[in-house]
Amino acid sequence: MDVSVIIVNYNTYELTSACIESIIKNTTNISYEIIVVDNASTDGSKDRFETDSRIKYIYSEKNGGFGYGNNRGIEIAKGDYLLLLNSDTLLVNNAIEEFFKYAISNSLRTIYGCYLQGPDGTYRDSFFYFPAFTIKDFLKRLVKPHNYKPDYTDKEVECICGADMFMPKIAIEEAGMFDENIFLYGEEGELQYRMMKKGYKRMIITSPKIIHLEGESSSNTARSIYGMQSHFYILKKYMDPITYRLAKFYYKIRMSK
Repeated sequence: MDVSVIIVNYNTYELTSACIESIIKNTTNISYEIIVVDNASTDGSKDRFETDSRIKYIYSEKNGGFGYGNNRGIEIAKGDYLLLLNSDTLLVNNAIEEFFKYAISNSLRTIYGCYLQGPDGTYRDSFFYFPAFTIKDFLKRLVKPHNYKPDYTDKEVECICGADMFMPKIAIEEAGMFDENIFLYGEEGELQYRMMKKGYKRMIITSPKIIHLEGESSSNTARSIYGMQSHFYILKKYMDPITYRLAKFYYKIRMSK
């Protein structure tokens, strides 16, 4: 099989259903499967999805978070490539084939994303940067801030947005699966950081077209709380103890203003 598409659902039946429909409508010329991992939804998702013969449905008795859900899907995936999609995404064109064609024609050691768009066609965040894990990197970023502006070219980036991650399955076998200590936010960056250490590039390409409704699958409160928890966990995981203490002090001062 060419591609396994994995979607994590948590009380987002309507969004996930629309995502599935967009995949089926737009995807041709490749073999693929759709795996939906349900993180203990209580919105009726289970009753409706478990009878849908078009998908492989996994119901988890607990909500272990985004990385946890993707890991359960990866465990049963049959595809040579994986496409991890947020439930609040919609394919506009034959995006999966576009990813697949580009991947098999270029470096096998690459993780791909695309330039995401909103429903109105405006740009949505598609790439970002790893945290500064050393004082040297922190100071370099003060002097030369990051550039988040899209230029709509196929290019290498530090980290791809987790809403659409296309990768060879072997990348997971080499770098390991998602860190399930991270409940939500930052897990895709932590995983890609490990993949980078294994020699994998990260690229965004122009040909796949995907809408990201961005934020429809989680609240602002969840993003704030879980985002900070995840950020400090990742800093502690990769910083030396002294740098980590300095980073905590820095954020304490910053957040008190």
